[in-house]
Amino acid sequence: MFGQELLAWAIFVAYFLLILLTFGLVFRSILAGTQPSKLFGGRAFFYLRTGVGALLCTWYYMIKFLHWSYKYHSKLNQSSSIGNWLVHTPLFEQAWTIVCTGRANWWWSSWICTWTVLFTAIVWSESGRRGIKYPYAYMLLGQLVAMSVATALFLTAISLHPRKYSSSRSMPVFIALPLLLAFIPIYQLPRYVNTDKFMNSLLWLHGALLLPLTSSSTSSIAQNAKAKIPFSLFYQMLLATGISIHYPATKLLLQSLPKGQSLFVKLYQTAFAHPAQSSISLDVIWVGIILFSWFLLSGPLVFRITKITATGVAAGVAIAGLTGINWGLIASVIPILVLLGLGLSVIGLQKIRAKNLIRRKELLDKFGMPENSVIPGTTNAAPSMSGDKIVVGFWHPYCNASGGGERVLWSAVRHLQKTEKNALVLVYSGDYPAASKEDILGRAKDRFSIEIDASRLHFVPLPSRFLVSGNYWKRFTLLNQSLGSIYLVYEGLCGKDGLWGDVFIDSMGHGFTFPTVRFLTGPQTVIGAYIHYPTVSTDMVKRVRARSEGVENAGASKSWIKTQIKLIYYQIFTNLYSISLLFPEHIMTNSSWTQAHVQSLLAKARKSFWASVLLKDEMTIQKREERGEIKKEDRARCEVVYPPCDTKEFVKLGSLDKRKSEIVSLAQFRPEKEHSKQLYALAALFERYPQYKTGAQSVKLIMMGGSRDAGDEARVDALRALAKKLDLHGHVEIVVNAPYPGVVQRLGEASIGLNTMQDEHFGINVVEFMAAGLIPIVHASAGPLMDIVVPFKGQKTGFHATDAESFAEAIHEALRLSSKQSLTMRKAAREAAVQKFSEKEFEKHWQDGWIRLKSLAEKKRREQ
Repeated sequence: MFGQELLAWAIFVAYFLLILLTFGLVFRSILAGTQPSKLFGGRAFFYLRTGVGALLCTWYYMIKFLHWSYKYHSKLNQSSSIGNWLVHTPLFEQAWTIVCTGRANWWWSSWICTWTVLFTAIVWSESGRRGIKYPYAYMLLGQLVAMSVATALFLTAISLHPRKYSSSRSMPVFIALPLLLAFIPIYQLPRYVNTDKFMNSLLWLHGALLLPLTSSSTSSIAQNAKAKIPFSLFYQMLLATGISIHYPATKLLLQSLPKGQSLFVKLYQTAFAHPAQSSISLDVIWVGIILFSWFLLSGPLVFRITKITATGVAAGVAIAGLTGINWGLIASVIPILVLLGLGLSVIGLQKIRAKNLIRRKELLDKFGMPENSVIPGTTNAAPSMSGDKIVVGFWHPYCNASGGGERVLWSAVRHLQKTEKNALVLVYSGDYPAASKEDILGRAKDRFSIEIDASRLHFVPLPSRFLVSGNYWKRFTLLNQSLGSIYLVYEGLCGKDGLWGDVFIDSMGHGFTFPTVRFLTGPQTVIGAYIHYPTVSTDMVKRVRARSEGVENAGASKSWIKTQIKLIYYQIFTNLYSISLLFPEHIMTNSSWTQAHVQSLLAKARKSFWASVLLKDEMTIQKREERGEIKKEDRARCEVVYPPCDTKEFVKLGSLDKRKSEIVSLAQFRPEKEHSKQLYALAALFERYPQYKTGAQSVKLIMMGGSRDAGDEARVDALRALAKKLDLHGHVEIVVNAPYPGVVQRLGEASIGLNTMQDEHFGINVVEFMAAGLIPIVHASAGPLMDIVVPFKGQKTGFHATDAESFAEAIHEALRLSSKQSLTMRKAAREAAVQKFSEKEFEKHWQDGWIRLKSLAEKKRREQ
């Protein structure tokens, strides 16, 4: 007997040691790759605290159950030792027998059982794409401790681990099958109570839920699985099987209620009828609280405020209905609450703005640029007073990419540093601090040959940059990205490391930042914009209306109803976006195509009702000018400033008439760049003109570009696979993230420059092609058609095309030009690039816009 008791004690102690080990694995998973201090801030700390609350509630009753079980054993047996109790009492089976006996008891227990299945699927999916380690530990913790605790801690991990990989659209059958089969023992549990099959059902249920978590969604086994089931279908199957559990359980419970007894009273009485049942019931309640709080706290700030407000209103109405509060009284209180809210908002904004002045002073002092301060004298100089400094913020969350937009950013920063010795530049970036200041500026130098003075530049981190990523949002991407930019601006201006200056310039096209900046900063900041392309344009709407396939219309073109819904969605979004464009005091666009669209949106916005409310409609502006409140030169302007191209480096390249039979494309591997069209064009060229595939006339396509993230890398892999499928092996080379000298060298050797993107807002790569002496072949739309590949001094500078076949024909036309014709076209293209799109031309026109922004900032400072 002593040996049995010793073994029972060992199992009992091992159970709690396993709990401690599981907690250790979970917290190691949560903190992997992140700073421990982040656990005590934001959403992570909120979910951590809910996990502690769930643990205290469920285990208070679990301990009471153990005490009850021991007392119950002592009454039935002469020996009352703990060892004897542990030997003769199957605690696990005893607790589950209690919570599965009775219709109300099973009603509570069925919810926690079905949640474990759904939780397993969520853990499997999210842990894979977020890189969360030890996913099995969360399910083990749920089985050993409480599902509510495991749920809270997994949401804590999600808060600290942003998505690294795109979500999988399907689940391997070997993962889905055990989860679906887990509903069988769930269904059988109340029927097998007090039988030999009860424990077998429990063990099968727990094993079926733990097994799928031994591999993640990104493991090679899961990725290479041949038999898969779409997630949409899988969750529908889970929903259907869940209903098959809960519908009969609820129906039987309602039928069993005595006449006159309410369901709520019955469930409440059952929940606290026994310690084992209380532990399970509170586990269910805490899971509900945690999931509801996750629903309220997820999404952009605007969505969160809307959901919390709606919940508050619903709760107020419910309380009023239950307590019989007079609706007239509630209506009279609402105006008071609204005024109180407005007052608190004003006080909050005043505090934020006062705090920004302190942060501004601290930052300027840190960079050795004290503002309006006494500078101590030296033996050779008397004390003096430092003057005003100007702080300029550039909004560019993806500043470490290597595209044309980043060239504009760093060229503008360099010019600003050259011309404004008293300026401190802020760059709002999601790349920092993961990439250091030295790394980011080093990349700008390597890619663009642009050197930045690090001693007068400060990065403001944007930890929530994923909110403006197209990969993050699966539906209503444009709207969600724009709403996400609102929260991101708040984070950049008012967050932990937030700050704003005298001038705010958006150089990435996030239009919803403008009204947000104006609301937060008030009149303190001048807003400028460099727009590479409008977020929504009439061309995009036309493609949707025509139901043509495209980047902006994926999925909607096949359905008339979806097309109409998307048109309404675009109409609403266009109105919101056009209103936001009223806030910048000066707008620069990168092409006449972009300018035309922006001016059209501005004209539309000034006629709207909201423009009159914001005092930005045409009539109000004219009246204010007549009264002398503002001057005509204060009006917002929209001017074309062509992006800079380093034509000096490209002009130095080799002879224009001695080029390899190579076609070069240069663009980030983003979906809208339509790289696949280049491969189809090459395949069409080889099919029509076989002489270009083999022999002396054979040609090669070199695809160069930057890769920003896992999504871009996946597109590169897809391009390689497509090249293999089209039998282009040996004729296609893909070069990713090449250093700037390597890019220049390749352009100096090739013969043709290829750009297949439709509605390329400008096309700085096309300018680089022309400056390097390449013959450009571009899509017949937007910037390349209207501004770049246009006749220069009566001479043709390149070719236009639309689809793969026409691009193939254009390539053939370029290749068959005589040496004299080819040289004439190359010279004309190079001269046009140098005279119209050089860095010197960019700096000249940028300076005009900057002088206006600076003068407005100085005027505002004088008026304060």
